[in-house]
Amino acid sequence: MNTLLQRTLLLACAGALALPAGSLAAKDAEVSIMDDQLLLGSTPTQVNQAMDQFSSLGVDRLRVSAFWGSHAPSPASKVKPAFNAANPNDPAYNWVELDRVVQAAVARNIKLMISITTPAPIWGTGDPKRNNRVYKPKPTEFALFAQAVAARYGPFVDQYGLLNEPNQGAWLQPQAQRKTRRRPAKLIAPHLYRGLARAIYPAIKRGDAGSNVLVGELAPSGRKDPGPTRPIRPLLFLREMGCVDKRFRRIRKESCRNFKPVTADSIGHHPYAFFLEPQQKSKERDDAAIGDGRRLLKTIDRLTAKRVLRTGRPGRLDVHYTEYGYQTDPPDRFAGVALDLQSRYLQEAAFIAWKTPRVRTINQFRLTDGAIDRKAGYKGFNEFQSGLIFRSGKPKPSLGTFATPMTIAGRSKIWGQIRPGGIHNAVLERVAGNGFIEISKFRTDVLGYFQVNTRLRAGRYRLRYDGPGGEIVATTPEFLGP
Repeated sequence: MNTLLQRTLLLACAGALALPAGSLAAKDAEVSIMDDQLLLGSTPTQVNQAMDQFSSLGVDRLRVSAFWGSHAPSPASKVKPAFNAANPNDPAYNWVELDRVVQAAVARNIKLMISITTPAPIWGTGDPKRNNRVYKPKPTEFALFAQAVAARYGPFVDQYGLLNEPNQGAWLQPQAQRKTRRRPAKLIAPHLYRGLARAIYPAIKRGDAGSNVLVGELAPSGRKDPGPTRPIRPLLFLREMGCVDKRFRRIRKESCRNFKPVTADSIGHHPYAFFLEPQQKSKERDDAAIGDGRRLLKTIDRLTAKRVLRTGRPGRLDVHYTEYGYQTDPPDRFAGVALDLQSRYLQEAAFIAWKTPRVRTINQFRLTDGAIDRKAGYKGFNEFQSGLIFRSGKPKPSLGTFATPMTIAGRSKIWGQIRPGGIHNAVLERVAGNGFIEISKFRTDVLGYFQVNTRLRAGRYRLRYDGPGGEIVATTPEFLGP
């Protein structure tokens, strides 16, 4: 049962050639992956094949969803059936698909995070007559389901996420009340989420007392025009959840009357940058892409300093980037970046996560691309095309660089990691004509990280290192120079 906790954690520890300690991310940060569409509903053979590939890529942790409406009985009914919702062994529950994924991950020492989330069963919503599975989930009912999940998987799971992207109308409604001539716009979802979090956090602890519960799990951006399904900017969402204004002064009226704070062990976040390079900062101050990590941390720290967000563990709240990636063109000509840019951006993002304080996880959202309906125009690309592998099974360039990300880390440094971790003997070479020029021989730190000081030149570099089956060779993308 405890084998999950024995796996070496990756991503972000100082080594012999590393940055000064003050600039580092958390020493036990991880590389995670998520691909529900690949895993849930697949055969045992397909699940095992995917899990083997995760292992070969050096993945530490798998994030997988527990959709309330997929496991609970009679999800289309407007009336709750008779069953013990807090008891995971109640025969009304259906855990077959999730059990299969959890068992396959445990067998390979891949740690697990379960995202406990909507869609809800209709009977678990605030107004079943609407037939809307994300409309005002009932906190008490959702908490019973969360307790059942934690009780069932607690021996194998040490992390839980509390509702996927609650600042998006696809997962929680209503997001807001529209502005009219007679009434101002009013944000609703942050207050719904506060009520859900206050009920679900202790329920998870009842099922799995030692777990790490991630609050937030927010999408990185929103819109200026509030509405029932229109996304709310994440930092605004957090302030509203904590009932403070933009200057962090307490709000005590309307939805903030009788305010009680949310408790969290960590903060989950999805810092997609979409078309932006990872290091770019968002134009909107309340958005939080991967280049805005310190902005996100500042907001979290101010909320905890005001005691409107409580920490369930000693110290300041850590952040886990539990979903991240870049869609590619091809196949998505509407929302994708070029294939070589995806590969480069993912490597740069890994470095940014590594150097951002208190970031514990960097995630790759999808191994494989989603299904496409080419007759439906841009709507046919609703599933993310952010995989390392095309839907056809053909690998993208990013698959070849994922296990050994490398990027420029300043005017005279190359940063990288050999995944999975461990101390490796390695050689860095620069491609020169038909041959190679040796730049440096070195050993990585215990988590596979390295930084090599060198005079950077434009071109390609090659990494040779000792792997479990002998020497492995990895080539970087084209560096344009410092």
